[in-house]
Amino acid sequence: MFPGRQRSVRKDGLEVDDKHASMNASVNKVAKEKGIRFIGSGVLTSILVISIVEVTNSFERATSHIVPGLGCAAVATIGISVNKILESVVAITSRKECRMSRFASYFWNDLKQIGGPMSDFCFMALFAAIGVSANLKRAMTQGCSSFVFAILALLIHFLTLGIGSFSVMTILPKFIKISNTIFPLGLEEILVASNAAIGGASTAAGFAGNISEKHITKKYKQGLIVSATFWGVVGYGVATTIGVFLTRVLASKPLIA
Repeated sequence: MFPGRQRSVRKDGLEVDDKHASMNASVNKVAKEKGIRFIGSGVLTSILVISIVEVTNSFERATSHIVPGLGCAAVATIGISVNKILESVVAITSRKECRMSRFASYFWNDLKQIGGPMSDFCFMALFAAIGVSANLKRAMTQGCSSFVFAILALLIHFLTLGIGSFSVMTILPKFIKISNTIFPLGLEEILVASNAAIGGASTAAGFAGNISEKHITKKYKQGLIVSATFWGVVGYGVATTIGVFLTRVLASKPLIA
C-alpha cells in the first residue's frame, strides 16, 4: 500500500543488520587478539617462573648442607623482587606512548590474571605428586603409628599457638611498651604462622599469597609472604638440627634392650 515506506523500512533493516554484523566482527576480532595475547603472556610467564625455579634450585643445592630450605627463601625473595621490577617498568613505560608501554601494560594485566590460577594449579600438583608417590601398602601397615604421631604433633602445635597468641596479645603488652600497629595480632598472621610451623616455608608463602586483598593491603600481604618464608626457613634449620640430634641419640640408645 505504501511501497516507498516499505522500501525505507527494508533499507533501515538492512542497515541495522550491517551494523550488527560489523559490531560482531569487531568484537570477535578483539576477542581473538586478546586470546592470542593472553596465550603469549602465559608463555612468557611460564618462562619467567621456570627461570626463577631453576635459579633457586641451584641455590638450594649449593646451600642445603648449611641450612636446608633456603631455596624457599630465595624463590620468595626473587619473586617479590621481580614483582617490584615489573611494577617499576610498567610505571616508567606508561608515561610514554609507544609499543613498549602497551606491551608492558598488557603483559602486567595478563600476569595478574594468570598468576593466581597458575599458582593454585602448581600448589595442587605438588600435593597430587606427593599422593601419587606414596606407598599405600606401607601407609596401611604403618599408618596407625603415623596417625597417632600426627595427631600428637598437631595437638601440641595448636596448644602452643593458642597459648602463645593469647600470651603475646594480653600479657606481654603489660610489661613491654609495644606499638599498636603490631598488636593485637590479626587472624591472617596467626594462620600464616601456623602454616609456617606445620607446613614449612613453601606452603606458608603460598597460603599467604592466596589471602584475599579485600580486608588487607597489598603491602601487608607481601609482608606476610616474607615473614612466612623467613620463619619457615628458620623452622627448617632448627627442626632439622633437633631431629638429627634425636635420631642419633635414639639410635645409639635403643629403648628395647
